[in-house]
Amino acid sequence: MQAIQAWFQKSTPSGLLLLGLIVGIGGAIGSAIFHWLIYFSSLAFYGYDGSIGFISLVETIPTWKRLLIPTLGGLLVGIIFAIAKVSEAEGEGVPEVMEALAHKRGTIRPIVAPIKIITAALTLGSGGSAGREGPVIQIGSAIGSTVAQAMELASTERSLLLACGAAAAIGGTFGAPVAGVLFSVEILHHRSKGIVRALTLVLAAFTGMIGTKFITGHEGLRFSLNPPIELDLVQISSLVALGIISAFTALLFGLILMHTRTIFKNISLPHILKPAVGGFIVGCIGLYLPYIHEPAAYPLMVNLINIVTLPLGALLVLLLLKMAATGITLGSGGSGGIFAPLLLMGAIVGSILASILLYFGLITTTTAPLLIVLGMAGVFAGAAHAPLTASFITYEMTGDIRFLIPLLLVCFIATVIAKKITHKSIYHHETI
Repeated sequence: MQAIQAWFQKSTPSGLLLLGLIVGIGGAIGSAIFHWLIYFSSLAFYGYDGSIGFISLVETIPTWKRLLIPTLGGLLVGIIFAIAKVSEAEGEGVPEVMEALAHKRGTIRPIVAPIKIITAALTLGSGGSAGREGPVIQIGSAIGSTVAQAMELASTERSLLLACGAAAAIGGTFGAPVAGVLFSVEILHHRSKGIVRALTLVLAAFTGMIGTKFITGHEGLRFSLNPPIELDLVQISSLVALGIISAFTALLFGLILMHTRTIFKNISLPHILKPAVGGFIVGCIGLYLPYIHEPAAYPLMVNLINIVTLPLGALLVLLLLKMAATGITLGSGGSGGIFAPLLLMGAIVGSILASILLYFGLITTTTAPLLIVLGMAGVFAGAAHAPLTASFITYEMTGDIRFLIPLLLVCFIATVIAKKITHKSIYHHETI
């Protein structure tokens, strides 16, 4: 073992690339385990086996059980955190990775990955309103950091492997390795000095994508669209309007998330019970809007893209309740991400704008899906202050190069406006 450690500690090109490969594989395995646990958690709580739609199943469950399930899931999460004492695994995941990279020299305790896998799977499987991607990023980063610690590497290499784990997670989850690399640079603020270190990051991202596909068959979210992209005056004006609306949507959600955290922090309850209280409130919201319980928001995103004529009032209610439910789930101490919720909010915002423009005859129904997909990217860009990551994740989802210019336009407008109002991204707000 000491001979292996000594070889890796030399940081040779072949050693770094091999470590990137190992972390990419580890990230894919960790992601696969996490997704399987979400499935088994959903099966245990709801009896969901994939034979029918998740929402259709939830609607058949008695009211008392629909309130009990998220409450019980929150209670189990609270108990695990109280026993394990791993505060880093609470909440979203990405801010904790940023903290480790910026202030802990790339060190994440090895126990974080298994605790995050279990608590996030329980939160999501019991109907918590959150996403899978933040936990996957933290799991991948924890694996990368753990590999570096096992090899007793210096802080520079430890930070590199942490970033590799995050890139592998994005690459595997979205099937978007380029976006994985950009995420590590743009959001985590990792800087790889030298071509070999940059290639190590790229290798980890592509390995995460290939490994996840090999293990689970999952290729990431994919949209097959063919909207007219003309970039005439009406379409450019629509994109500018979407960028502005996306920025304010992101800011509103950031405020809701911050204030729900503050409210639950100040509630005079034992910390162990707070996720259960949050789960009960989310269960109450779910009685009216069961869509918030979906372990992944992607089916609803696809429905919004395919059905562009939903009533405006219904879309506004869906947007506000999704914001509230996600804020309550995470603010109360549940474990989950904000990546997918932000994408869903963006899809709703895009659908709202499309509905308004359709009403006035300014666009056709064939153009509406374009605004919905661009809205997904715009809200995430405004929240994370990451226009390139948001653009390339969405571009890699569509595989259509024609989307790239509209994506960049919407994402940069959303980011510039959001930054003018607050210099802290939604992830930075969570670290304070």
